Amino acid sequence: MTSHWVVETLVTGHHPAGSLPQPSRNIGASLVALLCCCVALSISLIGIAQFDLPAVRYVRSVTIHLPWDQLTVPWMAFTSNAGNWIGEGWHLAEFSIVLLALAWAFKIPTLTVAAIQTLLAHGLVAAVGNALKHLIGRPRPKFVHSGDWQISPSLISGLDSFPSGHSMASFAVATVLAKRFPSVGPICLGVAAFVALSRILRGSHFPTDVVGGAVLGTVCGFIASAPLKQWRVSLLDGLRYAAIGASALLALLWALSRHRDDGVMGALFLALAVVAIIGGLWLRRSYWFDTGKSIHGGQAKASVLLIAYGLAAMTTSPLVLASVGFVCLAAWFAPVASSGELRQGSSGWSIARESVMLGSLVLALLILVNARGVLPFR
Repeated sequence: MTSHWVVETLVTGHHPAGSLPQPSRNIGASLVALLCCCVALSISLIGIAQFDLPAVRYVRSVTIHLPWDQLTVPWMAFTSNAGNWIGEGWHLAEFSIVLLALAWAFKIPTLTVAAIQTLLAHGLVAAVGNALKHLIGRPRPKFVHSGDWQISPSLISGLDSFPSGHSMASFAVATVLAKRFPSVGPICLGVAAFVALSRILRGSHFPTDVVGGAVLGTVCGFIASAPLKQWRVSLLDGLRYAAIGASALLALLWALSRHRDDGVMGALFLALAVVAIIGGLWLRRSYWFDTGKSIHGGQAKASVLLIAYGLAAMTTSPLVLASVGFVCLAAWFAPVASSGELRQGSSGWSIARESVMLGSLVLALLILVNARGVLPFR
């Protein structure tokens, strides 16, 4: 019975006891969303690349060279060592094998599927990551002492910086687990982000290397966690979520390392931010305050996208605004399941969802207003 459940789930994507409704896919909308995701990712990488050398120089400034390199800031040293250990390919593979053993011992079909899919993700990561590393041939930070370097195909050790293998594998596994077990998804993705940060602090990769690894790992995770015949859908969904993460990271880095533009352009950006955020909140007013009212799915989506666009405008960065703008377009055009309505009610899930959204908005505003320029590099 268990083996039949596993095979049917892996091959068809449907559970024997029933299945969730599959999203309808419009080819034209999908292509537009795919293009928007690629543009958003390109802009995000261009923006994050501006932090490559400053980040490396800062890490070097807090590193002492004993018989081995050692960070002088305790939390950085811990993150470097712990993240490096967690993200080792063999350790992640052993984790998948342990999951498989537990699933077999306790006869947990969902865990069996998750374990097999994480192993599939490992295979995708190994094939794609190693091919790109040697095809691109980017030198690692320790071989770069200025802003100039050459990128060309190479099999030489040390010329394999992009993408970060640790980041790619960690995000691939975390994505599979987050899709299979949404309740622990934030923890899994947080651990993957911890591994990615450790690679920068260890001096092994540039920020763009770990972001590239995270993007590719997310896509590999989406493909591995769905039937192969749905690879186009998985590719689009993976790129969409990766674009959201990359754009959010660019916005955060920009806000924490750059001061607000106080000129005319800065004022225009802030005016746009106020209008967009207020407009987004206004669209949800009936859901919050009018008992028994509902908000249509398209209206709910528009409200979230307006708020996100307004927060991007508050960074006063054209790069951030462009990246987030294309993410919003991708989210709008991406074909999804029937949106239906968000209905007013006392559901704990609805309350939690709205609380998380408002809490995230408040946190983002605090960062954008009070934490500008706090990072020690520019």
